[in-house]
Amino acid sequence: MRRILSILFVVSFVSFVGCSEMVDPPKYEYGDCITPTDPTYTWYGKYAKVEAFVVEGIKGYQSNAYVLNFPSYLTTRNLFTKEIESDTKKVDYLENCGLPR
Repeated sequence: MRRILSILFVVSFVSFVGCSEMVDPPKYEYGDCITPTDPTYTWYGKYAKVEAFVVEGIKGYQSNAYVLNFPSYLTTRNLFTKEIESDTKKVDYLENCGLPR
């Protein structure tokens, strides 16, 4: 009985994580080129390519995060929480992030 309850818990947790993606899907996807709209961002005026969207589970992050690659900006940080969606916008990839790799 305990084993069945454990399996049900795992299945419902996985379903919940999947449902949370559907309720609040990521604004950006792999390959999008984005730029900040908030001048307080350290990379304001620069561009970043979205490399991935990671669902909870990165050490030090309790929420979903974007993995960004900066073609012309040096930084030691490439993980940004989903909250950046409100202060960034998608821009033309070829014009701002260069040729796709």
